[in-house]
Amino acid sequence: MVEEKVDTVIMEVSSQSLKLDRVYGCDFDIGVFTNLSEDHISPKEHVDMEDYFISKTKLFDMCKFGFINTDDLHGCKLKRLNKCEIKTYGIDNGADLLAKDITITNSYADFRVKLRSKK
Repeated sequence: MVEEKVDTVIMEVSSQSLKLDRVYGCDFDIGVFTNLSEDHISPKEHVDMEDYFISKTKLFDMCKFGFINTDDLHGCKLKRLNKCEIKTYGIDNGADLLAKDITITNSYADFRVKLRSKK
């Protein structure tokens, strides 16, 4: 990538890589939090949900801007940490970007985006 002079990368950063500092020193412009689920709880990954959550929070120490899903309870908790500039998204809970009038079929998903007005 250096030889090809790549200056922009979109990548998934696993909680395991954050926990083990595999992306230490990387600067991220944007971080996105979708959700946490128990599928990563094991002796080889995260001992419990708190360890999983703490690992994910490291991303928001390394980025300038974050998007957080407020429909996930951990997202609501992460939003309060305010490590970087945060915008929120969701369907059910108050957020900066809300998906409304959702239609899902076998071939597409369609929805309107409602932006929270600035106060």
